[in-house]
Amino acid sequence: MFSEHVPDAKARILDFGCGYGRIMAELAQAGYTDLTGIDFSEPLIRRGLEEHPELNLAAYPGGPLPYADDTFDAAIMLAVFTCMIETRTQAEALLELKRVLRPGGVLYVNDFLLNRDRRNLDRYQLGQEKYGLYGVFDVDDGGTLRHHDRNHMEALFSGFETLVFEEVGYETMHGHHSNGFYAVVKMPG
Repeated sequence: MFSEHVPDAKARILDFGCGYGRIMAELAQAGYTDLTGIDFSEPLIRRGLEEHPELNLAAYPGGPLPYADDTFDAAIMLAVFTCMIETRTQAEALLELKRVLRPGGVLYVNDFLLNRDRRNLDRYQLGQEKYGLYGVFDVDDGGTLRHHDRNHMEALFSGFETLVFEEVGYETMHGHHSNGFYAVVKMPG
């Protein structure tokens, strides 16, 4: 799917929220040669550099991205919005990605949508009481995550041309089923 929209193996690609670089390693194995990965977690970046010393990985504290305007041909965000519970933070991240993507650049996103099963409905209710936002919930390991309404995600992408937005099902890291989506959106120009 990604290669359909980014066929040039020399395209400059940013993996925003790269974790330990697993997807970047897969892209490198597929022949992509100009890959950059950033993540908020310094321990994940250290792990990535140990496992894949050939990758260009860096810790990112948030705020403005450390790249010039129009630097990248494509960017990837895989399960990143679920880790950003505030809409403002999500919108700011997208504004920065718009700035560093060249005109016509592609953003590939996958993430989680709201679920309708009892387990999730209960935790969304608790999250709404605690955080004032439906879809936010705490997980056992101490993290706080967010599942999204499709309309919310489409609104976030309003400054892009939507090439693909497809709802899919995912298995989570804890073995549960979750609704999700993948989207490919394109910068104007």
